[in-house]
Amino acid sequence: MANAASNRIHYTTHYSEVCSLSSLNLQPYESNANAKESMEEMYHTLMLKVNSLNGGPEEKKLNSRLAATCYQLGRIYYEIRGNSAMAKSMFMKAINTVEGHESDADNILSVINSFNMLAYISEKDDANHEEALKYFMKADNAYQKYSEERSGKATIVSNLLPNCQKKHMITSKNPLISARLFSLFYAVEVYKSIGMFIDALIYTHFTLKLQLENNLYLQSPLDWALSSALIANLLIEQNAYQQARHHLAAASTFMEKIIPSKFVNLYNSETYKQYSADISRCWAKYGLRLLKKSKSRLFKRKTHKKSPEVVNNLLFKNFTLWNEECVTQYYVNNYADAQTLADNILLNLTATKNYYTFEKTATYYSDLCMDTCAVYKLLSDFQDNPDKMGKLYKKGIVDLELLANRLNEESCINICRRIWFELGTVYSDMMDIKYERHVRNKLVLTDIAIKKINHYATSAIKYFSRFVESFYVQRKLPDFGSDMVVKPVLVAHMHMARCNNKKIVNQKNVKLDILFQCKQYYQTVVDYCQKDPSVETMMPIEMKTCRELLQSIPSRVDQLIKTKGPVKFYV
Repeated sequence: MANAASNRIHYTTHYSEVCSLSSLNLQPYESNANAKESMEEMYHTLMLKVNSLNGGPEEKKLNSRLAATCYQLGRIYYEIRGNSAMAKSMFMKAINTVEGHESDADNILSVINSFNMLAYISEKDDANHEEALKYFMKADNAYQKYSEERSGKATIVSNLLPNCQKKHMITSKNPLISARLFSLFYAVEVYKSIGMFIDALIYTHFTLKLQLENNLYLQSPLDWALSSALIANLLIEQNAYQQARHHLAAASTFMEKIIPSKFVNLYNSETYKQYSADISRCWAKYGLRLLKKSKSRLFKRKTHKKSPEVVNNLLFKNFTLWNEECVTQYYVNNYADAQTLADNILLNLTATKNYYTFEKTATYYSDLCMDTCAVYKLLSDFQDNPDKMGKLYKKGIVDLELLANRLNEESCINICRRIWFELGTVYSDMMDIKYERHVRNKLVLTDIAIKKINHYATSAIKYFSRFVESFYVQRKLPDFGSDMVVKPVLVAHMHMARCNNKKIVNQKNVKLDILFQCKQYYQTVVDYCQKDPSVETMMPIEMKTCRELLQSIPSRVDQLIKTKGPVKFYV
């Protein structure tokens, strides 16, 4: 088991997406209100018989039957009567009745199932995580001991209670594996609740592995595939790319090979199509994370932590994966490899978009478009040719600009703000690429280059303006207080000043107007921070730069006014 202290990690991925009690029903059990009387009668009869004996094989057999009866009654009290106190007492009675003989074939199911139910009630009804974990540990120990000492199948309840109608009992083609799986499912929920996410991750893998090995799926086989893909989202946050890719490949293999051949009724169902899209999104997230980390390693010379040793063996053995090698599990360090990875990400994003269309869910579709833009931006970082970098940026914003024109601002204002800010940022970066090449590197400044620089600057300002103005109250910025949105709003003003300043014009008065506009942008930021000093603590570096630029404008204006003679361009 993973070390508890080191496993209290907070994930950006919401772990409730993976196996949890909220989406998991109780262990299958068929009963009705009439079962209570017959089971209680059986319980009292067995108690009388046990009390009349003084040991021996017959008492041992009767105790096994009594334990099974106690478990059945516990389920009836909990599910039919809603009496958790009576249910817990019966589950404890089942366990105590066979104390010292828990790993016997006649007793193992009653013991594990009773511990499972005690863990379930403690977690879901009482929110007592520590007690639930204690019961899970006992169920786990009982299973492990039985596995070591016994071979073959555990005695099913219908053999212990032959006079009880089958509809009153647990039904499963492999009751022991079923009981074990529910132990693991409940353990996942408990570990998640107490913040031990590595352990939750490990036990989720164990549930998938056990289901796969026994061809026994407590939920739909489609849920198995999706759960495997969702685990990958958690593994990549631990930099466990080999294990993450393995789980994604297992999910795809299940969807593309196993379900079409073995679960024909599920193939091409609406749920199948939805889960296929969800798994494609998981592949895209995997690739994006790998591409981002590759960039930081290459350009910031960062070395990322290795994955925890406890996750290194989270693999499905004896399961042939047909597409595991289609994506790398290693960091990329050149453009060719980065492009191959980016192409795979874009392929999976397109597959996801084909299901989650704009008409179906504008919010989710916008996230996919933002991811598409991020892929092209990351890929451009591996490109040395400035012109090709610019083309990658252009490809990245095609969907975003179309989306910006389609969204209803009133009902989707937060999505629009994200898109406007991102479009402003991308156009600003495109302007910087052109400006760096043609102005600072003193390449020939052609009319086409000037037109592009000015176009990118104007486009960036347009989108930053839309972002800023969406917050206006009576045509001015409101008092944001401690709202975290204040920083991007003020940073947008600085971006607009910088983009305005880089416009290339051939008239002095136009350049003077530009400088005065820049001063207004910078002054807005400074005035806001003077009014609310706490804002400056959010962005100390940006404010220092803003003040320096604001102080430099008067001297630049004077210098520009003093300039005489014909000047081809003012930059």
